[in-house]
Amino acid sequence: MLYTLIYDSKNYREFHFDQNQIVRILDQEGYSDIEHRIDVNGEPKSFKYLVKEPLILTFPIIEKADKNKKIPDIEVSSGRLFLSEKAYQVLKPALENDGEFLPVTYENGQGYFFTPLHVAEDVDAINTELSQENGWNYFDHLVFYEDRVKEWSLFRMRHDGYRSVFCSNEIRQIIEDKQLTGLYITNDLANIFPEERSDVADLN
Repeated sequence: MLYTLIYDSKNYREFHFDQNQIVRILDQEGYSDIEHRIDVNGEPKSFKYLVKEPLILTFPIIEKADKNKKIPDIEVSSGRLFLSEKAYQVLKPALENDGEFLPVTYENGQGYFFTPLHVAEDVDAINTELSQENGWNYFDHLVFYEDRVKEWSLFRMRHDGYRSVFCSNEIRQIIEDKQLTGLYITNDLANIFPEERSDVADLN
């Protein structure tokens, strides 16, 4: 079975890139366009050629409600993942063939930024007969040919601009067993804003 990973923004703060660092890195390497900005460009591409130092992330308190929120073990943002050191250590063996890890520093020490590089459309994995789109060109119901992605632990799809992150049962099991915080996990693959908490695994 496949699952969608959804960030729990109600209980956990969101990370921010250090814009000054990003601009400095781009200047050093002679780039200035959005294509090379890891903070803006969420496409499934490698940035190791450009980012040669730990990325600086922060989990700031922006609004009053953020004061009661915690820093997560995992955050899903624009199809990429922040991983705490704890999350990285337990997930790395399962994820290392599915994307790129870049080291980061943040309030709690060292972590990692993970970009999933597998895309469902690359192997024609979306079952268009069983999936249903709505009038806004998004899926109300989403089904994959699971045999076509069985070698992947984590992947995305081009259809939604690479924003959703789908995972295997192995990843779900690791997250739950190790009690990694910051996510909802649902097998309703088209559901990116779950309202019924009974439909998801709440990992707070």
